[in-house]
Amino acid sequence: MEKSVLRKEMKRLRREMTAEERKIRDEKIFENLTTLSRFKDKKWFYIYVSYGTETDTKEIIKYLLSLKDKKDIHIAVPKVLGTEMEFFEIDSLDELKKSNMGILEPNNHRLVNVKDVEYFERLNPPENVVMILPGLAFDIERGRAGYGGGFYDKYLNRYGADDFLKIGICYDFQMQKYDTIKMEENDVKVDMTVTDRAYY
Repeated sequence: MEKSVLRKEMKRLRREMTAEERKIRDEKIFENLTTLSRFKDKKWFYIYVSYGTETDTKEIIKYLLSLKDKKDIHIAVPKVLGTEMEFFEIDSLDELKKSNMGILEPNNHRLVNVKDVEYFERLNPPENVVMILPGLAFDIERGRAGYGGGFYDKYLNRYGADDFLKIGICYDFQMQKYDTIKMEENDVKVDMTVTDRAYY
């Protein structure tokens, strides 16, 4: 299916959810993700900060931050810089500030340089690294339709998509179970998708 059609329909369906339905679904996604062994055993967590009708990640980030006193883990969140996106490590939600678009972004200078040799020695990719990707739709062949900016695809192609366990999270109605998303040459597939009802 064409991404433009999917994006429009998924945005509509997300807007039409009630606050109670959204809360229930978000809680289930939180549970399904945080109990997943492939997620729990990582040391670096690259995760978007949810905005608008996106699947909530703020509770996931709070949970991960609460583990830092017990485990050697790191949390990094994205920031758009011109036409590119970078990730910055955070130790607190207080390090986030609203951008001009109203999206919470890191307000520090702790850029995660994935090309740094010392970084790779600490990281031992890809076993220790997970990236949580947003999306308007996913399919059972691991395709993803983002928002059209290509920021995640460009980032992953630039730094090496195979060095990340890529997990998409979304509401189950966003999963295209009987159709596939039309993917372009530079589009990066996820390794799995977690919804409020299942793992794909």
